Amino acid sequence: MFRMRGKNRKSSNPGVLTIAIVLLSVLVSSPAISAPAKKSDAKSYSSFWPIGESKGVKTLNDYYVPLKTVNPGKENGDLVARPKLLIEEGDAFLGVGNLNAGFEVPVLGAVWQPRLWTYLIFRTTLQTYNNGSPASQRETEWANRLDVFVNLQLTGTEKILLGLRTLDRNNPRKFSRYTFDGSNEGFNNNLTVRVESLFFEGDFGSLFPNLDNAGIKPIDYGFTVGRQSITFQEGMLINDTIDAIGIVRNNIVFPGTSNLRVSAMWGWNRIDRNDGPRDSNENLFGLFVAADTHVSTFNLDLIYIADNRGADGFYVGASAIQRIRSLGNLSTALRINSSFALENEIPGNVVGDGTLISLELSKTVAGSSDILYFNSFVGIGNFTQAGREAVVGGPLANMGILFASPSLSTYLSELNPFTDNVVGGALGYQAFFNKQRTNLIMEVAARHDYDDDGFDQLGFGFQLQQAVGQYVQLTFEAFYTLNEDRQDGSGARAEIQVVY
Repeated sequence: MFRMRGKNRKSSNPGVLTIAIVLLSVLVSSPAISAPAKKSDAKSYSSFWPIGESKGVKTLNDYYVPLKTVNPGKENGDLVARPKLLIEEGDAFLGVGNLNAGFEVPVLGAVWQPRLWTYLIFRTTLQTYNNGSPASQRETEWANRLDVFVNLQLTGTEKILLGLRTLDRNNPRKFSRYTFDGSNEGFNNNLTVRVESLFFEGDFGSLFPNLDNAGIKPIDYGFTVGRQSITFQEGMLINDTIDAIGIVRNNIVFPGTSNLRVSAMWGWNRIDRNDGPRDSNENLFGLFVAADTHVSTFNLDLIYIADNRGADGFYVGASAIQRIRSLGNLSTALRINSSFALENEIPGNVVGDGTLISLELSKTVAGSSDILYFNSFVGIGNFTQAGREAVVGGPLANMGILFASPSLSTYLSELNPFTDNVVGGALGYQAFFNKQRTNLIMEVAARHDYDDDGFDQLGFGFQLQQAVGQYVQLTFEAFYTLNEDRQDGSGARAEIQVVY
């Protein structure tokens, strides 16, 4: 499995999207998916669907159900004990019982109840990867990543979060790993202590209650300052970790909405525009608006980047997210993201002029928790993100598992995640088993370059995840891609993830 190699071939697939759309329409219109489950026997209405566990319609019980209590000695029936964090000082995370009384902060008037919670995410994987690019070779390695988080919770709204990366330098080739086959074979040591997150967030009204003892002044503004992850439009517009200060006003009264949220942000450091180094001389200014209405959730996001290299850029993202009842409660998300190079376009997906239009469709299979999805996109011109970390996927990372990157060493996205004049999509099915402790994703995806400046791709992949106990998750995944005018791509990986 780890030595699969493709052959050189020209494999343009202009009909892939048509086939995917036909399959989607057949599956969505299938009685097995659209018909309600029978209460008496959830399996009786379908010979094939759902693939995962079936469940009947829940009804009220006509008998007494005793209160469930925590009982670690029983595997079934009673609740299992809450998993503890690595360090829990003060009130327990998601614990029960009386809360610590805390203390009142002089002058401010706020009551703080300090709690120190520390947890880590450790990932270790054996993986092999070759995307078929003429400039790359197969990489087979054992790679590792460790993220450590220290959360000092002062109140329900105020906290300080420190995030450390200790086994990598946020670069695909700078992870602590042992390379069996590929470049830099042998052990690559990247032990370090890098501050990837350090910010304070809170609410002015909660932090300074003495300013409004009556609770009637409009001072309830949320704020954040420090190094933090910034993600808008599901990462299509920006997916980066930068030094920034932001302010947000929630629950603004506006006609026709149940909630209107407006946020503003200024970022001054670590803005990564897909050009390697993070330029501290760039400044990012953002305005983000979200509105909940009775038909949709609407978002409008605006970002301006001032760059001292003559590469200023303006970015706009708009989306509408809704569930369409007339189509069997079909969940949909329409997004339009555009980038404008205000001075010079810089190649390499740094800054360019372009628009990315995407449509995400998903539906829960009746009688189960399984999900059928079809995500499609059209890239017009050279759309670029306002910011992107080096180890995450490009603007298409949210389209499916074949466009996403596991963000762990040299195993990148299976299909090209960038959007220079392309059209494509992903058709997938996610099945849940074992009381949702096991899930399987099967996906076929394609992208077609319609200006003959790139190449076409067709990919097949799966991902299997299994929970083990309360702290461990196992992941197995593999893919195969057919690439126009280059070798086929293939890869597989087995990962152990520990969250503690």
